[in-house]
Amino acid sequence: MHGLNFEPEHIEMCCLRCHEGAGNVIIKTGYHGEQINWDDFFNLKKKFIEDNKRGVIDPRCKGCFNLVHKDWDDEERYFSFIHFNHWTHCNSKCMYCYTDFNKEFYNKMPHYNVLPIIKDIFQKGLFRHGGEITFAGGEPTILEEFEELIDFMVGEGVSNITIHTSGIKFSPALARGIAAGQINVVVSADSGCTETYKKVKRFDHFNKVWKTTAKYAAAQKENSKNLVSTKFIFIPGFNDSMEEVESWLQQNVKAKTNSVVIDIEHEWFKLQREKHAMPDHIKEQIKYIQHRASELGLYLIVYNSARYLLENEQDFTGNEMMPNPYVH
Repeated sequence: MHGLNFEPEHIEMCCLRCHEGAGNVIIKTGYHGEQINWDDFFNLKKKFIEDNKRGVIDPRCKGCFNLVHKDWDDEERYFSFIHFNHWTHCNSKCMYCYTDFNKEFYNKMPHYNVLPIIKDIFQKGLFRHGGEITFAGGEPTILEEFEELIDFMVGEGVSNITIHTSGIKFSPALARGIAAGQINVVVSADSGCTETYKKVKRFDHFNKVWKTTAKYAAAQKENSKNLVSTKFIFIPGFNDSMEEVESWLQQNVKAKTNSVVIDIEHEWFKLQREKHAMPDHIKEQIKYIQHRASELGLYLIVYNSARYLLENEQDFTGNEMMPNPYVH
């Protein structure tokens, strides 16, 4: 309830859509970067919070793993999570992206600057110390204000910033933030070899991406851990083999990353959930990654759809998976 998700034309509570309700609460429509009346904004959020306290859950949030029982604090006017997802242009062409069916249109789609509203949030003390800021997109490193935006947030002392990037363009601001121990970078690899990368991304940037990853990893201080990861989204029929998974893990060892991220292609996953028919080989490969990441000294982070699978295995087979100590 203390989240803020900037979309191309509106603001939402969060960004998750992998759960049964498959959506989230919109709190401001027709938004394009304008200054916000925070009194009106928090009065609306307060209504949603009061509904939750009474056990009234918006149907769009049904089944979300973030719905947990805990004590509410008395302070309501703050944000502890800000997510940027307000642009769609990119320097890659991932086959699983929702923009793939008309890339030319989405690469030209207008977007707005967020630096002015972020400065306003910090000047008014609305961001809670220790909170999290994340970027998805689109490709964040190609935003005109990106370097200035990152330097501003690092300068404000935000200690938990996560950037999801294609890795095609190297960002000096990200390297500085990694060196300061304040930024986590997740590079979208989705493959362990050039051939698979070209199939999934529709570009031939495999070597460039791993060089960028290695440069980010080299920026980490010796006492910093888990600041640079690569992500592997399972795409059945393209990269869902043990050989591909093992090659990807070995590329991480070579680049000297400390952690890895896994997920499952969202639309395919949603269809399997509706049919109660998750293929066994996907679950086996996730278990393999859990085991091998531990052997290789890689911290494993499980995202959205993969996390939903591990926490709700009964939705697919009627049997729960055994807890695994390497799932975070």
